[in-house]
Amino acid sequence: MKPSLSTNITEFIEELALLLESGISDSDALKIVQQGQENPVIQQLIKDIINDVENKMSLADSFAKYPHYFEPFIVEMLSQNKETQTTTLMKIAKYRQSMEIDGIELTKKIVSSSAHTISLLVIFLVIISFMLIYVIPVFADMFDSFGSKLPVLTQLAVNLSDFFVAYWFFIMGSLAILIGISWMKWQMVKLYLPLFGELYRKVALIRSLRTCVFMLSEGASIAKAFTAAAQAVNNPIYAKIFNQVSQQTTEGMNLSDALQAHSILPKKVVYSAIIGTKTNRLDNLFDKLANVYTKKLLSSIELTIKSYTSLLTIIMGVIIGLLVISMYMPIFVMGIVI
Repeated sequence: MKPSLSTNITEFIEELALLLESGISDSDALKIVQQGQENPVIQQLIKDIINDVENKMSLADSFAKYPHYFEPFIVEMLSQNKETQTTTLMKIAKYRQSMEIDGIELTKKIVSSSAHTISLLVIFLVIISFMLIYVIPVFADMFDSFGSKLPVLTQLAVNLSDFFVAYWFFIMGSLAILIGISWMKWQMVKLYLPLFGELYRKVALIRSLRTCVFMLSEGASIAKAFTAAAQAVNNPIYAKIFNQVSQQTTEGMNLSDALQAHSILPKKVVYSAIIGTKTNRLDNLFDKLANVYTKKLLSSIELTIKSYTSLLTIIMGVIIGLLVISMYMPIFVMGIVI
């Protein structure tokens, strides 16, 4: 599997830091790193950064031009620590590595574990559509020749088939629009999906907690830590919440009160904030909490997906079975009467 773009950026930062430790210039280090890049997007990015550096721009100022790849809080860290640039880059690389393990890897695990469920759902929709469009109408024509009243279940199936055949274009169009909107708003939609939403919310929470821990351990204020979390969480809902928390704490509100105002955040986070701010160990408690959530998520993903898949399989079997039975009921009834 090819590494993700985020992984490429992390590797780029780490390799750059290691080369800068040898005492060579930023430009020379960048040129060496560029030679080993297989991703054309990263190659072009490094080429642009080299051009910036050779035009007397600092590494931090160059990174600031590409916010899609380098979060503003990372750029700010580099700007504030120009004398220890290499050490700062190494810290950033280690932070990003931990984020990829907790965030990207967990997300991949969710996607891979749910692939079977999604495949089953697609197959189910194909089978149901085929039955409604091609199978049931054939039986319906045959039932018309009987000249008798159909069983309730059979009549419901025939009515459903007639509706689907008459409005299939509208149904498919609506489904395509719904899928398109969901795709465009995926970062928001995925938080509220049945079952999967809870998993994705935990991933977002782990990413934000890890970022807060990193910033607090580097001496940043609580407000700056949550601003960084908003930039790193990769979700507009959580980003909005953490920006609000940052603003509220800047204005003097207690962190726990700011967090408690958002029901999407677990009570454990709020309670950890209360204890952490009182004992001046907020980074330690958030780190422990992130570890707990990561461990629970790793152990529950496959079991949860398997349980959901089993339930979905049963529901699919019942629905398809009812449709099949509904088509044969008139035949059975006629056989009994004869």
